[in-house]
Amino acid sequence: MVCAYGMGGSRVAYGLDATDGKVLWHLPDKQADRIAPKVTTAWHGRVYGETTNGAIALDARTGKDLPSPGAAPLLVNESTGNGLGDSGLTAYPTSS
Repeated sequence: MVCAYGMGGSRVAYGLDATDGKVLWHLPDKQADRIAPKVTTAWHGRVYGETTNGAIALDARTGKDLPSPGAAPLLVNESTGNGLGDSGLTAYPTSS
């Protein structure tokens, strides 16, 4: 389970074990020099979001960075990620 909150310039994101509620990871992490993203969606173990440095993907269980998706989708399914691009709603193919 992923929980995120942002207000003003302050953001937090947490990964929680769905069975017992234990915190698995949290951002920001000052020791690791990592900021919390604006979480846009999650799908099959990936958390998608945006930071001031661009779109990101995180492993939902560990919070570790995954290869950048190039966009921060708002909706994802097994074949498409949908997000807002320069020309409006944009669909991006997904891969497993």
